[in-house]
Amino acid sequence: MNTRFLQSFILVVKLGSFRAAAERLHITQAAISNRIASLEEEIGARVFDRDARDLRLTPVGLRLIGYGERMLELQEYIMQLGRTDQAILGNVRIGAIDSVVHTWLVGFIEHLQTSNPGIEVQLSSESTERLHKSLRDGEVDIALQTDQLVGDGIVSIPCLPMATGWVGRPDVSTPDTDMRVLLSQPVVTMSRGSQPYLVLKDIYRRVGLPVGTVHCVNSIAAIVRLVKCGFGNAFVPLPPVRDEVERGELRLIPTDLPLPPQGLVVSYLESRASDAIRLVAELACQEADRFMRSMPPPFAPS
Repeated sequence: MNTRFLQSFILVVKLGSFRAAAERLHITQAAISNRIASLEEEIGARVFDRDARDLRLTPVGLRLIGYGERMLELQEYIMQLGRTDQAILGNVRIGAIDSVVHTWLVGFIEHLQTSNPGIEVQLSSESTERLHKSLRDGEVDIALQTDQLVGDGIVSIPCLPMATGWVGRPDVSTPDTDMRVLLSQPVVTMSRGSQPYLVLKDIYRRVGLPVGTVHCVNSIAAIVRLVKCGFGNAFVPLPPVRDEVERGELRLIPTDLPLPPQGLVVSYLESRASDAIRLVAELACQEADRFMRSMPPPFAPS
């Protein structure tokens, strides 16, 4: 496959039009159209719906985004194989919240170690509040957490957020969309001070109820177990529990109240950042975005 076709496709998606992509690549709009047509011929399906007034991706086009980005990234790695003088070396300590550990982090580290063998990674899992302190104290080099950190020398890269929602035992019926009934029962969520916990407190306020029985746990695995054992329904980021939902071990509980997503920010201190730290931070955000684009509803924010 001609990677120029993929490059043009990704650029059209990011910029929103054939004309903008043509201007960025310094070629004609007709040339961009020809590249997209050639790409569609190679894969045997259309990637854009040209009948609509606005440029819209087809289902095939939506799936192609992640594959295309990964293929272009792999091409870059292949091109760098012979550039030993440009190899990046160094140790990178990554601290991550539990919802990242339970989604894309392991696959990302495995790929990173293959593509950049000169980078050694050390992992730790902590709450966002603890990660803020660990980053400033120099205990971690990169923090994968939920808040946009501010301060001298702090670099924070926002990534696509995770959808949040309610899950419960599949054998226990909870009235759909009735938030007051849901909040009158015990609730399991992430640790105090976490973004899900703060959102949950605000939900109680919005429906006019005092905060009830809330179990705060900084472990997705522990939350899943508590819900299965009947300790309550859980308000959590949804992608980490997708497997349990799809296996029927947990049940999604729809509600009538819009729920804000859980943010994700990749942060590091510029004053302490090596080339390895900067590279890993950038690649981590790219991987987070790829992962969230791959999520189907309701696990992706609406």
